[in-house]
Amino acid sequence: QVYLSYNNVSALKMLIAKANWALAREKEKVRMYTLEEDKFLSFRIEMSVCITASRAFSLLSNLRRRHEWDSHYVSAELVQKVDDDDMIYHVVSQMLRHEDKPQDFVILASRRKPCSRGDPYVVAFRSVTLPTHPARAEFTRGETLCSGFCIWPESEEMSKVAYYNQATPGYLNYITTNVAGLSSDICATFEACEKFL
Repeated sequence: QVYLSYNNVSALKMLIAKANWALAREKEKVRMYTLEEDKFLSFRIEMSVCITASRAFSLLSNLRRRHEWDSHYVSAELVQKVDDDDMIYHVVSQMLRHEDKPQDFVILASRRKPCSRGDPYVVAFRSVTLPTHPARAEFTRGETLCSGFCIWPESEEMSKVAYYNQATPGYLNYITTNVAGLSSDICATFEACEKFL
């Protein structure tokens, strides 16, 4: 568990550190960047929000509240508390895949406060397998490779919130046939996130 949690956070930090992000869309307060690398396409969505970084960190690290702003989420049930900063959730998504069945995920959420001044708050997500939650017939089991939030304080009341997602190869076909629709959908989702925060 310690190894998985460490890898979860370090994979997100490596994605954050990559330099060759390209601005794909800018709409009001939301900026969307993409990064194409090998077989992977990654997204970064950035916005400045009128909220303290610690409060944004608290709200965004609780997956049980994500359905309040992300319409793709139906529910997120906490199934295992690994420790105070690492939780495993069973997530049900509205996105329909094979046979018109909703997707579900078993996700490890790892949150970390800044170690030193200038460091961001980090909330990392990745799929894990859990014997108590095998794939079920009524869902298509989805996979999250690497995603999460990075939150930097910009002032006492303002924060920069960035969301990162490394798309799985299976998701690429959907993305490449629907780039315009997808970017519009992502921007709308994060405008809702900004209102929620």
